Amino acid sequence: MLVPLIWQKEYIDIDKDLKTITDRLSETGSHVEEVEIHTSGLEGIVVGHVLKQVDHPDADRLRVLTIDVGKDAPITIITNAKNTKEGDYLPVITSGTKLDNGMVIEDHDFFGIISQGMLTAYSELGYDDSVIPKELREGVIVLAGEFKPGTLASEVLFSNTPVIEYEITPNRSDCLSIMGMARETAASFGEKITYPSLAYKDNGEDIKAYANGISIESDSCLRYTARVVKNVKIGKSPQWLQNCLMLAGIRPINNIVDITNFVMLETGQPLHAYDLDKLADKKIIVRDAKEGEVIKTLDDTERKLTPSMLVIADGKEAIGIAGIMGGFDSEITDETTNILLEAASFDADNIRDTSKKLNLRSEASSRFEKGVAIEMADVASKRVMKLIEDLKIGEIVGNSYDEGQKETNNPIVKLRISRLNMLTGVDFTKEEAIRNLELLEFEVKDIDEDTLEVKAPYFRNDIGIEADLIEEVVRLYGMGKIESKPLVSSLKKGERSPLRLLKDDLKAKLVGQKFSELATYSFISPREYDRLGIAKDSKLRDYISLINPLGEDFSVMRTTQIANMLDVIAKNIKYGQKDMRFFELDRTFEKTTDQLPKENLTLTMGLYGDYSFYDMKDFFTEAMRNTGFTGFSYKANENLYAFHAGRCADIHFAGEKIGVIGEISYEVREEYNINKGAIILEINLSKIAEFRITDKKYKQIPKFPAIERDYSFVADRDLESALIEEIIKAKAGDLLYKIELFDIYTGKGIACDQKSLSYRVWYRKADRTLKEEDIKGVEASILEELKAKNIVLRG
Repeated sequence: MLVPLIWQKEYIDIDKDLKTITDRLSETGSHVEEVEIHTSGLEGIVVGHVLKQVDHPDADRLRVLTIDVGKDAPITIITNAKNTKEGDYLPVITSGTKLDNGMVIEDHDFFGIISQGMLTAYSELGYDDSVIPKELREGVIVLAGEFKPGTLASEVLFSNTPVIEYEITPNRSDCLSIMGMARETAASFGEKITYPSLAYKDNGEDIKAYANGISIESDSCLRYTARVVKNVKIGKSPQWLQNCLMLAGIRPINNIVDITNFVMLETGQPLHAYDLDKLADKKIIVRDAKEGEVIKTLDDTERKLTPSMLVIADGKEAIGIAGIMGGFDSEITDETTNILLEAASFDADNIRDTSKKLNLRSEASSRFEKGVAIEMADVASKRVMKLIEDLKIGEIVGNSYDEGQKETNNPIVKLRISRLNMLTGVDFTKEEAIRNLELLEFEVKDIDEDTLEVKAPYFRNDIGIEADLIEEVVRLYGMGKIESKPLVSSLKKGERSPLRLLKDDLKAKLVGQKFSELATYSFISPREYDRLGIAKDSKLRDYISLINPLGEDFSVMRTTQIANMLDVIAKNIKYGQKDMRFFELDRTFEKTTDQLPKENLTLTMGLYGDYSFYDMKDFFTEAMRNTGFTGFSYKANENLYAFHAGRCADIHFAGEKIGVIGEISYEVREEYNINKGAIILEINLSKIAEFRITDKKYKQIPKFPAIERDYSFVADRDLESALIEEIIKAKAGDLLYKIELFDIYTGKGIACDQKSLSYRVWYRKADRTLKEEDIKGVEASILEELKAKNIVLRG
């Protein structure tokens, strides 16, 4: 942001030298990148009045100018410039002047006529071509207006004023204006600015007699104001206005366009003037673009639009891309006599997206995409009317159109003085905090000894939390004044959470069983749920979709890790692996009514090779027992997704289902190119973590031997083995030391609807050696109870 000091002084006149101003502004958060002065106060460059101009008698391309430079007699200047004429006022470098580069201008003989100096162009004074008026790019400077001959040209051109370039952070859109930086400067030095007058007189007519209204048909337009000026006299802007624009980086065009650019730079509110007589139906419609709609913009380029883009249209077609650039056919020309002034507020995201898609940025878009206060539209519109009145270049029609939201609803934020002092290490008083905030035009209400309620001014859209207010107070105090101090904090013992300890212990136990840990992406493809055969109404399909995924394969947050496990098994089969034991202990995600999902710690285990359902069950039971969990039960489930019917079960703990176990079905194996049985187990560890037993109790190794018995039972095929184990445990009581299922058999000698289950049971007492008589009654009781359940000893 370029800020000419001479312009800023219209609102605040700080009696400080340039270095003091730039140092203080940098200290309070407005980083100064560069200071530029186009020319020093060269006394030899003065304003001259062309009294007479004739062609050189001996040189076709030269002209002889007689110029009054405020001395006793006029001087003669020879020039080849084509844009001068009698009556012009222009800067003259008189003979004897030493320029900034060390060159001394001397009298020069041009074919017998002595030139007593020379004329100059903007480019020779250090101005960039982009800001020089088109009509002066190939010629010398011709001043707009009348000036006293002999006046220093630097005073007329403002070329000796410092221009400060500030780096404006994206959150401070209010600083993309001269008034915004004037406010910052004033607050930094304990002052407040004087705002320019907005009062003007209209002609008493009604705008409705000239324009037929404003219609907002898109949510991307927040506010739209329109005023009309008739009998406009298009011409050059006065020199002071041109100076301000060029120093701030804008090329002067004509008085109406220059005023709108001047006010944009002054207030930060972009504006646009339309030739009212070129508007179809004399009305403005703010709408979304139509698919394939094409508009030619002011840069004489045709641009194809999409419905996501916002346009300004008349009764016939689009006449401008909202917030970015006006249309070619409705621009202000020398023939324009009536104008409609637009001052609007648009959605920042829409302007940013449109600008990016069209690869079109402008001074307007750079401000709108950062956010412009809604109230500023009316302020800037009135300021334009005031300048038109002051310059007497048009007749202002009464009233205006003003559609949309009128006010910014900035939040009220609480500031605790204790919090301010704790974070900064500075002992601010409440009065100091209030003073700093009020210098920045915040509304402050004193609540109690420690608390302030603060509301940001309408032009500040970056204040939302207490930390923002603390920053405002501190930056006016001066970041550099804050001293380094040791941290003050209570010491805490660093330790791992119970869930982290559970993860670490369980991993160690599984690795001890020769399982390898997997680490896969938490994002999967929604197609995985189809491959697993998960029902459409299953809770597992209630996943969370990513707004901006890397691709379809990583577009949803997983609710199960089984798909990841099968992918890894399939890849390892391709690599020739024939025996695999894998586990993954990571998060799955469950949708909730809150903004964030619930993260469940999930254990998934996979076996591939010469393994059975019972091998997985044993691995799992042993690992969990050694980690502090016992009491799992298994209930057969014939309709379990992804699994083979009759070879899968739900896992229960403390009366609640926590997971599944089973052999993957043929259909799912085919989906993942797995050529033989794979056993998968998955449980939600988060559901049972609180039941973990971490206090271990040790028992003395039994001194007395156990009696070992092997039993083979024949039962129905659909019988769950847990029933047999429960009966043995209940009947054996404290005599039972250990029970183990070591074989399941179906085939020859066993009916097709039955199976054989073989158990090894150890009976033992801690205080004596058992005898056969001690267990005969127990065995009889067990067999009798089993027989009642149609479970008999195998003959």
